[in-house]
Amino acid sequence: MSRVRRSALSAVLPDVLDVIPDLSGTKSYQFAFAGLCCQDHSVNDQGRPYAGASREQRESARREQLVTAGISLFGTQGYRSATVGAVCAEAGLNKRYFYESFATLEDLLCEVYGRVVADLRASVLAGGGEDAAAVLRGFMSGFLTWAQANPVQARVHLFEVLGVSAQVDELYRWQGRTIGDELSSRLSATVDAPQLTAGQQRVLGDVLIGAGVQMVVNWVISDYQPPRDELLDEMDSTLGWVLAAGLSTLR
Repeated sequence: MSRVRRSALSAVLPDVLDVIPDLSGTKSYQFAFAGLCCQDHSVNDQGRPYAGASREQRESARREQLVTAGISLFGTQGYRSATVGAVCAEAGLNKRYFYESFATLEDLLCEVYGRVVADLRASVLAGGGEDAAAVLRGFMSGFLTWAQANPVQARVHLFEVLGVSAQVDELYRWQGRTIGDELSSRLSATVDAPQLTAGQQRVLGDVLIGAGVQMVVNWVISDYQPPRDELLDEMDSTLGWVLAAGLSTLR
């Protein structure tokens, strides 16, 4: 090996010349040199960055791809028709990457449902209202608007999670009660009356969520008829009748 070449190599790979004898021009030299050059001594427990992203970032990105694919498939073809292979194909990932993030398809459904409800929650609780009627109208207006604007997510929430398993049923009840508790608290704050007990507030939340979900289910199945504002007006008049009927029993 020429003196110039050895000097250049020692500046870039100082350990090479201590390991590789002067075998310039031989196959032994070529293989040994290539082997050392291809070694990556910077790899650590965090994994080597690839395309500017760490291993954790790549895993997180793949998880998001799977969740997005799950929402799409569960909300169009249905959860019971979906398979791990179909989800991975929709996500554009090798099937082995599914089990990097989820143990079962049901685990993915739980994650998907959590994302869907978080989006729904932001919509139904976005409105305010100084009285009970305004709070209820804001809640239902947000629910109806969300369901019509997001039919894929609405199918997951209204239909696909029902009756899957005890685990999913419990998640469904918990999510509904969480929103119901907040809604009933808002209603209680608008009424000049003794505060409800915790049990009464829970019952009120269950009633409101149950009625609200059933209204939206019927509306979606009826192809969003009657128009949203017309349905909201009917709800207002119905609640007015219920209130009047309740007051009449106190006379």
